[in-house]
Amino acid sequence: MKYTSLGRGGVKVSFIGLGFWQAGSRLWSFRDSRVYDSVRLGLEYALEAGINFLDTAEVYGGGFSEKVLGEAVRKLGRDNFIVASKVAGYRVTSGSIVGGVEGVNRRLGFTVDLIQLHWPPPYPWPLCWAVRGLEEAVSRGLAHYYGFSNFSTKLLERALECSRRFEPVSNQVQYSLAFRTPELKLFPYMKSKGLTLIAWSPLAKGALAGLEAPASPAQRGDKVFSKASRDGRLQEALRITAGKLGASKAQVALAWLIAKGAIPIPGFRDPGRVKEYAGAVELNMGDAEVNLLDEASMEYLTVWGDDYRELLSLRLTPAILQRIIITLMGGI
Repeated sequence: MKYTSLGRGGVKVSFIGLGFWQAGSRLWSFRDSRVYDSVRLGLEYALEAGINFLDTAEVYGGGFSEKVLGEAVRKLGRDNFIVASKVAGYRVTSGSIVGGVEGVNRRLGFTVDLIQLHWPPPYPWPLCWAVRGLEEAVSRGLAHYYGFSNFSTKLLERALECSRRFEPVSNQVQYSLAFRTPELKLFPYMKSKGLTLIAWSPLAKGALAGLEAPASPAQRGDKVFSKASRDGRLQEALRITAGKLGASKAQVALAWLIAKGAIPIPGFRDPGRVKEYAGAVELNMGDAEVNLLDEASMEYLTVWGDDYRELLSLRLTPAILQRIIITLMGGI
């Protein structure tokens, strides 16, 4: 396994991580007793392969994902993993964010390494309040590092202006062959500031792994999955590259992101997928393969807009209403 730093000289993490939205999520129809065995076995495979970076969130399954992940990490050895989580964007004050991080640590059973704000705070709450809360969590030893999630270029720029005591290390955004919008403005800006891009939905919820039909509510309601799963040109480019490299489509899509400098965090329900994902790091992805995939996915640079705007619509929903809805849903 190969490793890189979070931010400027931060903790070392594997070139590829694992995301745990699926673990306990109603939207992924994966909330029964199988979750415990799936996560534990998946982490055993991750440990064997050298994958050490794991990502979850307080809203995934209403905290269930954190509990399951925390239990598995403790059994396999806390020092073997770098664990990230996210507090919800409806936490808009410093005190609320600190309290949220305390809750994250209770569910995990240990101190989280990287804490992120899952989405930007809604109007009219000042963005600097949220940044102060993240910094306070680090100052109190409740997290070792902090970062953001789903921040646009403009909001990220403002958030950096708000930082005082500690530098953020990352911004987690949707990024894949089927969603290349970050390449236009956001990713170049992040690179200039030494911020790591953590790529969620790196396989477009399975579409870039070759899945043709949705198998869960999360996939049925996703515009990127719908378009990418029916994109013959992109799927053919993946097939050709996979055949050339002796790999799977999923490995090719992940290796492309790694070649771009991002850290993809694919999710799984079948723990065997972890072994497949680990193989992406070892693929010999040369300029010819990258260029072929770039050309086949060119429309995805602009089809979703000229700058990153995922989840920004939540800024128009009052914080209390966000919290009530997500709580009533039992998380996402």
